[in-house]
Amino acid sequence: MGQRKLPNMYKLIFKENWMTLKDVLLNHLVINGNKQTSEKLLLKSIKFSQKRFKKDHKDIFKSAIVLSSPIVGLKSVSKGRKQSRDFPFVLHKRIRISLAIKLILHTVNKTSKSSFSNDFSNEIMLAAQNVSSSAKSKQEIHNNAFLVRKYANYRWF
Repeated sequence: MGQRKLPNMYKLIFKENWMTLKDVLLNHLVINGNKQTSEKLLLKSIKFSQKRFKKDHKDIFKSAIVLSSPIVGLKSVSKGRKQSRDFPFVLHKRIRISLAIKLILHTVNKTSKSSFSNDFSNEIMLAAQNVSSSAKSKQEIHNNAFLVRKYANYRWF
């Protein structure tokens, strides 16, 4: 059996290999500077997802990142003392990946029911199916950017 080929959308976002994505995830997981603990948590969640779901964890993780990464972002710029405007702008690829990981980890930490490895693997699977709360927060970001799209040409930062 050969490996399943990824669609073009994955190739555009993931020119890096799995190790760099793993490093980015580990850097976001580090708590109080303890990288060994974050590595253990990641390995436990990968083992749990491999046992529970019959797909490759790399493909699940990549599709979860693609489906939960926002394309546009909002930046608030103060114009005067009391006024501030939100400007939509297109995010760079690395920032998109980092923001997707942050959204997924935020939803895991917010809705922690059992162990981190169980919650993280469940959230990754839900994000890969585009039904998680990280996908909903991505949609909220896009809706807010769409509402202030008339200010997109007035970026001076």
